[in-house]
Amino acid sequence: MVISLTGCVSKYRLDSYEAPVSRLGKQSTFYVALPADGQYSGTTYPQSGAATAQVISSTLQVHVDKVVIGTTPAEDLTAALKQAQQRGLSHVFLATILNWEERATEWSGIPDKITLKMAVYDAQTGKVVSSTVSSASSKWGTFGGDHPQDLLPEPIKRFVDPLF
Repeated sequence: MVISLTGCVSKYRLDSYEAPVSRLGKQSTFYVALPADGQYSGTTYPQSGAATAQVISSTLQVHVDKVVIGTTPAEDLTAALKQAQQRGLSHVFLATILNWEERATEWSGIPDKITLKMAVYDAQTGKVVSSTVSSASSKWGTFGGDHPQDLLPEPIKRFVDPLF
């Protein structure tokens, strides 16, 4: 029974983590750079970058009042810092989708997987406030309808909440 229950939960792993030196306050404001769409084995998953940015924004808005999502996919740090400075925002949230695997888990038994690299930077100095690499895989005991984007909220929340 224990073996069958372990297939009914998604798994989350923290691959690396650089904790913030100090906590951010409610007055913090964020520019969320739009990640490039995720890929796996030559397949690009359209709108996966936008879905990731939206979950980041929603998670940040629990803690702060102002979050702006960028519109240029795969924006690099220099461009994101410039955008944040021009808009008078205090921080940049830069996420990179390292892995995005959409699998037909219900019949193959192979779980969906994501790996995200996330970092928050001070918009004025460009210094890293905190960073992480997190991985997640879906449960294999599924009847269909699960997707990699369903895995996004937990690793993002686990990274964002300790910032405040």
